[in-house]
Amino acid sequence: MKSFEAIAKRAYEAFQQALPKDGKQVATWDELKEASRTAWIAASRKMAEEIQQVL
Repeated sequence: MKSFEAIAKRAYEAFQQALPKDGKQVATWDELKEASRTAWIAASRKMAEEIQQVL
């Protein structure tokens, strides 16, 4: 099973790729502040809980 951090990182990377390519640079996962990474991990946990309720 993947860790929630790995899931959050992949979700963040998908978020980055979905942004318009307007020349503005978005921080990579490793460049994010710890608080931002923690927030993405918390969001991933919540999404997993929501998905489990649907299944």
